[in-house]
Amino acid sequence: MAAATRTEPWVATGSDNLTSLTELNERTLLASLKERYTRDLVYTDVGDILVAINPFRALPLYDKRWAGAYALPDVSGLAPHIFKVAARAYNSLVQAKRDQVCVISGESGAGKTESAKFVIRQAMDMCVSAGASHNIQQKIVELNPLLEAFGNARTALNDNSSRFGKFIQLIFQPNGRIVGAGLDQYLLEKSRVCVQGDKERNFHIFYFLFAGLTDEERRQLHLKNPSDHRYLNSYKNLIADCSSMEYRAAYAAVLESMRKVEFREEEISDVRILLAAVLLIGDIEFEGDKDKAAVKSKDVLTSLGALLQLNDTAELGASLTTLQSTTRGETVVKYYSPAKAGDVRDALAKALYSRMFYWIVMKINLCLQPEPSDEHLHIGILDIFGFENFAINSFEQLCINLANEQLQQYFNHQIFAMEKVEYAKEGLKDLEISFNDNTSVLNLFLVKPGGLLSLLDEQCKGVNGTDQAFVQRCKDHFKKHPNFTPHRGDGLEFTVKHFASSVRYEAAGFLDKNKDSLPEGVVSAIMGAGVKLVTLVMGKGFKTTRSQLKTSVHMKPSQRKSMRLMSHSRRATLTKQGRGGGKFLSVGSYFRESLELLMERIFAATPHFVRINISWEVDVLVWGSASHLQVEQFAVDGLLNLIPVTPILAHHLW
Repeated sequence: MAAATRTEPWVATGSDNLTSLTELNERTLLASLKERYTRDLVYTDVGDILVAINPFRALPLYDKRWAGAYALPDVSGLAPHIFKVAARAYNSLVQAKRDQVCVISGESGAGKTESAKFVIRQAMDMCVSAGASHNIQQKIVELNPLLEAFGNARTALNDNSSRFGKFIQLIFQPNGRIVGAGLDQYLLEKSRVCVQGDKERNFHIFYFLFAGLTDEERRQLHLKNPSDHRYLNSYKNLIADCSSMEYRAAYAAVLESMRKVEFREEEISDVRILLAAVLLIGDIEFEGDKDKAAVKSKDVLTSLGALLQLNDTAELGASLTTLQSTTRGETVVKYYSPAKAGDVRDALAKALYSRMFYWIVMKINLCLQPEPSDEHLHIGILDIFGFENFAINSFEQLCINLANEQLQQYFNHQIFAMEKVEYAKEGLKDLEISFNDNTSVLNLFLVKPGGLLSLLDEQCKGVNGTDQAFVQRCKDHFKKHPNFTPHRGDGLEFTVKHFASSVRYEAAGFLDKNKDSLPEGVVSAIMGAGVKLVTLVMGKGFKTTRSQLKTSVHMKPSQRKSMRLMSHSRRATLTKQGRGGGKFLSVGSYFRESLELLMERIFAATPHFVRINISWEVDVLVWGSASHLQVEQFAVDGLLNLIPVTPILAHHLW
């Protein structure tokens, strides 16, 4: 039935679910989705999975009329929509008294963040009848402009790309009344603070800042024109953006959001100071020969010292150009090269910004946490980075792709493995269900000891560890592994065969990125600042390596058994190094634990899957080919794995 003949556009028809097709293969999957897309039907079900095609244009699908149509206790007779996913999750929470999770996946620019916002909005609209507090709802709404300002940036494909992963929990009483929220963040792309690619920008907040400051405020922060600051001047439309009314309004909205989630005026002032300090740090230049760096731009260092109220500006300059160590009571001073001094400078800027971001998330969580109760239920919304395969792939892409591997295994387990169990219960034990099991590649990364991340940690702990030694260790250890391909010669490249595609990684800088440490002299110098926020986030007591959500998860014995079977010998437990104070905890180790906690949370909940793809028009415009890229996207999403088990999904649905 064509959509135009429906009495209402949100009423379901048989063609809304592709499991109703008599033949489902790669060709019919693409053809059906494209035909629906030409009729502005951008949502389609494949079994219980919502597939969305982002049209990158406004469609009348999200107003109050549509939201109201899906705000029902039973939405089974309604057409596929992101509001339907939210309604199913909320209704299941209230009726089954069980936690829910919406797993939203897709490539960068596909629309994951906007979809997450629609889920949150619809869930909150549906709980109004349960007596939801308007104050709590308003605070949750303020999450997005604040997080997007500090955590999003313009990329080549997306004007508002999330540069971090997030897991948002909406917290409810058993009767469906919302009482709070919480947030965990993963892998902020802090390298963007210092370097942006072609046609890309730094985090939004820097441009909002310049648009919103008065001339006097800019002078007090020791800031110049935006184009005079090295961390910003690579963007061509810098001056126009930083003086636009749109960005001035965005800056005002950020300040209003901070106040609504209970940031004090002193804290807001300190955030401005820290943002300005990051830009000034980037303007520090060095001179000298390759064996002895010196600060060239002493005026910038002086301005930075005045801004941060440093006790000793000269100490900071010395810590950026030399490394001091004490052996047997004797102090040894080693000079950096100008290039190395630049690396230390950038590391300081990245540390300040990323720790401030973590502190902002912490403040949001403190504001939104409900009163303690044993009866809270949750709807989790996972909006995490999509699978990445660039011309150059580094440690960040390795972690991002590992997260996608973990989620793909969860997807496989929920859709395929559990269906096989159900069929076995019905006496169909001989039914073959084939899917791409990615356990092998997960073991490559996570098995302990002997996994890739463990080998990287070994090199980081050693005194003479190098990227070259790490790559050679991997070549020796994984020479017979089906998912690892070493490259010939002494280069630092290796290839991993992922569930979506093979990715070539360049391991230069892996050790430094995994350590993510600052020289003690730099930390000591910056701790002499008179700005409270700086000393707070740079202090030893400030913990960034922990979840901010509750860590205890109530799981049924069968759920814990399934979780153990998925992870078996590679369980990501931290040693005393990770639990104790001050000892080495690598980025990889922390990320591995974060994934473990995340999987526990979503494994204990009823899942709702949303797979978002970029539209055909955008494919042709950017890549010149639609069908090839769509197939690649469906491979990344894992949707092509569904084709062999269509009869099972149809049986489950009908």
